[in-house]
Amino acid sequence: MAVSSPIPHNWDVPKVFRDRFGARAGRQRVMSADGHLLLILHELPRPDGGEANARLYWRKPDGTWRSSSSSATTLGALRAHLEEFVAAIDGLEARAANATRAKDWFSILHEVAPLNRTTLGMAATLQEARDLAKNDRDLISLRDLAQENERAVELITTHARAGLDFTIAQNAENSANATEHVVQSQHRLNLIAATFLPITALGALLGTNLKSGLESWNAPYAFWAVMAAALVLGVLVRITLPRAKRDD
Repeated sequence: MAVSSPIPHNWDVPKVFRDRFGARAGRQRVMSADGHLLLILHELPRPDGGEANARLYWRKPDGTWRSSSSSATTLGALRAHLEEFVAAIDGLEARAANATRAKDWFSILHEVAPLNRTTLGMAATLQEARDLAKNDRDLISLRDLAQENERAVELITTHARAGLDFTIAQNAENSANATEHVVQSQHRLNLIAATFLPITALGALLGTNLKSGLESWNAPYAFWAVMAAALVLGVLVRITLPRAKRDD
């Protein structure tokens, strides 16, 4: 049973091109024979992480082009292919500009990794195509665009990694500050408790209930005055406790 070739059946390409294909297009690359060029490029990486589909671009010796995804006979289809990556890169740059959480940065890194591999292979393929068709100056602008895409993706990757590292370090610092605050507060409260522990322990043990003269003095106002004094004392203790540090 004959294996179906990714090359469209109505393309009159050199036989060597078809002989070099299996059932799949394979990696991004360029083939050259008898003045013909065949570029194999990958589409945008799939969100589900599956294998990306390939698009074929055939340059005839007379300079006309054919595309497996378009009926155009110019470089327009190849340019449109690159522009799809420009739009995807712009979207990732916008997300990186608004990222604030580790989850945001990780999501960007998860998407940019396959995009980085694809743009790297695409730039290398178009550079090789440019070297093989030195008289086709239209390929220069497309090669430059592919290289710009590659650099942009590398910058996004570096930015996202730095942002993720900073967010992790900031969260760790905030956690350490919160822990230090809790430890200091507990230490202060322990000192206060230790100061009054002997009094409360002896009072509870001996059932001490001495007459202070306040039992019937200006009742019930004396009771509420003592309550107010205790409340003020509690507020003073609260004020003396260390406050949690906040990042600006």
